[in-house]
Amino acid sequence: MSQELFLYETLSERLAEHIRRGGFIPGERLPSVRALSKAFGVSINTTVQSLRKLEMDGYIEVRDRSGAYVRHALPRPAVNDNVSHFPVLPVEISLSEEILRFMEPHISEQALHLGIALPDPGLMPVERIMRLWRDASRRHARTMWDYSHPNGLPAMRRQLSIRSIGYDAGIGEDDILVTNGCMEAMELALRAVTKPGDVVAVESPTYYGTLLALDVLQRRAVEIPTHYRDGICLYTLEQVFRQGQVKACILSCNAQNPLGYVMTDERKQRLVEMASRYQVPVIENDIWGDTVYAGNAQPAKALDHTGMVIYCNSFSKSLMPGLRLGWVAAGRFHDRLRELKQISSITTAAAPQLVMSRFIESGAYAQHLVQLRAALEQQVTEALELVRESFPSGTWVHPPEGGCVLWVKLPEHRDSRKLFQQALNDGIHIFPGSVFSVGPRHSDFMRLNVGSGLTPEVREKLRRLGALVAQMQ
Repeated sequence: MSQELFLYETLSERLAEHIRRGGFIPGERLPSVRALSKAFGVSINTTVQSLRKLEMDGYIEVRDRSGAYVRHALPRPAVNDNVSHFPVLPVEISLSEEILRFMEPHISEQALHLGIALPDPGLMPVERIMRLWRDASRRHARTMWDYSHPNGLPAMRRQLSIRSIGYDAGIGEDDILVTNGCMEAMELALRAVTKPGDVVAVESPTYYGTLLALDVLQRRAVEIPTHYRDGICLYTLEQVFRQGQVKACILSCNAQNPLGYVMTDERKQRLVEMASRYQVPVIENDIWGDTVYAGNAQPAKALDHTGMVIYCNSFSKSLMPGLRLGWVAAGRFHDRLRELKQISSITTAAAPQLVMSRFIESGAYAQHLVQLRAALEQQVTEALELVRESFPSGTWVHPPEGGCVLWVKLPEHRDSRKLFQQALNDGIHIFPGSVFSVGPRHSDFMRLNVGSGLTPEVREKLRRLGALVAQMQ
């Protein structure tokens, strides 16, 4: 594929240039999508994508049921290039050392942990889980001692299957493999449907753990533009599917990390249909799905009747990372994943499965999720307001629909990698945006974990972080 911009990017830049020259004045409403499509001779879908890019770049704001309006404060153009180049080309990944360097401060007891994405343990029923663990060790000592079935304990798989009872395409007990966390599930999926050197489509930005897995497994990545509200660009994704460029796609549909969006059911349906039409497996990472504030956000897997979606999840973000308990529903690729599971880790420990199956069966997990979602939404809302108050003009942040992270764009292309060290010197651990992409993108973004309540210390540190951003040149 050439280095030329996609059509929607060309249209976006033409509109941006028109705005910069005063063709549309601040506060003015742009013509309708249909009018723009007709004027430029492009499809409505292309026009919508171009407006989303203009919105992301800070030129316009889209108001519900009203249209797109030129922002009063326009972004400053980049020093060397006013055009946003985003070639959709396979690239090698070599981020391991950089990502590990940014992760290391998480173990420091002196730093405020705004880097690693985790809800505060105070939001979790830790003591209740520990009581269940002690009870299981008394009642089921032999089961906990022995190897469990390679697929996982029947009781665990039954409870996971029941959770899908409302899906259009339910997940049966025999369709599930219990894994050691979500990362093992994704690694097994990648090994099942790709080989070294193959190309995998990913979101941009995407979870850095996805990039680490691709790096270790020697897969290449092709990055697909991803909108903070709508998710991965299905138009661009279909182009690489159609060209036979990729062997798999790995993404999140619910409370995506780091953007926090939830794809609509209509877009999930289109994704599933594309996977089936082009026979490209979709590896769905739904680890934050249970934290969606509105609740009941179904995964793309719920609409998968052809078995092309490999569904990966765990309880690490919604309950307890130390359980290391995840699962995968691999559809038509189930047998291959089971083979790979048996030669890698053989099975998953029985103890956490016994505990978690009882916790779900009792109804305690469903009750916990109601409380967790409410707490996270409140914390994120308060943190969002504080960031907007404390950070300099030009900072951009959009409310997520789930999870506990904020994706923050720094003003005037300030580099979050420089901010990382300055913040760490002040006892604040953040994650630079550059590690959420393979290419040279998102360096002026950072991800903040706001899974803890806004204590006076947290408030002080967030204000200090805003001051550091203001001081950057």
